[in-house]
Amino acid sequence: MKIDLRKLLSVTILPIILLTCSYYFLPQLSKPLPEAIQVVLPYLPFIIFIIGIGLSWVFHHSREFNLFLLFTIIYIALDNYIWAPGLKVDFKLAYLLIVSLIPINFLINFLLKERGILNQYGIRRFIILAAQLYLIVWLLEHPYPALKEAITISYFKYSVLKITSISQPLLLAIAITGVIILVRLIQTASILVSGIFSSFIAITIAVHFYQQPQLATLFILLAGLLILISIIINAYSLAYLDELTNLPSRRALVQSISTLGKNYSIAMVDVDHFKKFNDKYGHDIGDQVLKKLASQLRKVRGGKAFRYGGEEFTVLFPNKNLSEARLFCDELCKNVENSPFMLRNKNRPKTKQEELKGKQRDAIPLTITISIGLAERTQDLTTAEDVLKQADKALYKAKNNGRNQVAI
Repeated sequence: MKIDLRKLLSVTILPIILLTCSYYFLPQLSKPLPEAIQVVLPYLPFIIFIIGIGLSWVFHHSREFNLFLLFTIIYIALDNYIWAPGLKVDFKLAYLLIVSLIPINFLINFLLKERGILNQYGIRRFIILAAQLYLIVWLLEHPYPALKEAITISYFKYSVLKITSISQPLLLAIAITGVIILVRLIQTASILVSGIFSSFIAITIAVHFYQQPQLATLFILLAGLLILISIIINAYSLAYLDELTNLPSRRALVQSISTLGKNYSIAMVDVDHFKKFNDKYGHDIGDQVLKKLASQLRKVRGGKAFRYGGEEFTVLFPNKNLSEARLFCDELCKNVENSPFMLRNKNRPKTKQEELKGKQRDAIPLTITISIGLAERTQDLTTAEDVLKQADKALYKAKNNGRNQVAI
C-alpha cells in the first residue's frame, strides 16, 4: 500500500491543530465562560448542526448528514437524560447507552457506501438510527439487568482505564471503530474521512466529560465544526483542484491569472505523442504518466503549475521575464526526460521483497518528453488571455520543430 504522506498531512493538519489546541486549553475551557457566551453556547451546536445538515444535503453527503443527526441526538440525550436533574431513569445505563451510539453509528455510516439521502439506502440509515433510539428509550423504561452487566463488565483492572466513566466494552468498540476509520484515512488521504475521524475523537472526548456540561458542549460543537470544515474544504477541492493530478484546475488558473501584475510569463506544457501512448498502453497507464508529470510540474522553479485539460498544463511565472522563465522551462524539460516512467508488466511482484530479489527485471523504462510554449506580457500582449494564446501558438511551434523543447 503506497501512502501519500504529503496529501495525508495536508488533510489532517487542520484537525490536528484544532484538537491539539482544544486539549492545550482544556483548563481554561473548564472555567466559567463570560455570561454572554454562556447564554449563547447551548444553541451554538444546533446552529452548526443545521448548517452541516444543509451542506450535506446540497453536496449529497449522506454519511456526514447522518453524523450531524447523530450529534444532534447525542446532545439532546445528554441534556435530557444526563444533565436534567430528578429524572427517574438508571443514570449509568442511560449514559452508557448514549455512548454506545457513537461507535455503532460511526461504523455503520462509515462502512455503508455513499448512495444518497432521500432514497432506499438513505431511508435505511434513518430507520437504523430510529430503531436504536426506540431501543434505548424502551431499555430505560424496562431495565434489563443482563444488558447492564454486559456493557459494564471490567475485564482489566489497570488504573489508566479508571480515568473515564466509559465502560471497557464500549472503550473496546470505540478503539476498533477508530482504528478502522484511521486505516481508511491512511489509505485514501481524504479530507472527508479526516473530518469524520477527528470528529469521532471530539465526540468521544465530549461524552467523557459528561459531568462538565460546558466542556462537553464545546467538544460536541468542535465535532460538528470538524465535519463542517471538511465538507467546505472538499467542495473547494472539487472546484479548484484537478482530481487526477491534484494540481490546481483550470478554474483556479482563471482566478490566479486575475491576480497577476504587469510583469509575468506564461508557459503551455503538452506531453509529446500522448495520444499514441494512450492507444498503445491504455488510458490507465496514460493517467499514471500525467500524475508523474504533475509531480515534476509541482517542483518547477519560479512558477506555479495548473492542469489546463487533457495532457496540457499551464505554468504561471509571476514577476519573471521571458529569459528567466525560459531557464526554468528548459530545466523542466530535462528533468522530465531524465525521469523515465517504469512500465511494469501485469505479473509484477506483489511485495517489496520480491521486487528486491530481481523479479521485476522486465520492467520497461519509457522516456516521456514534453513540449513547452512560452510567452510574456508585453506592450502588444497586454492581457493574460493574449499571453496565454501566444504561449499556445509557441507550443505548436515547439511541436513542429521536433518536440521535447521550449519555443518562445
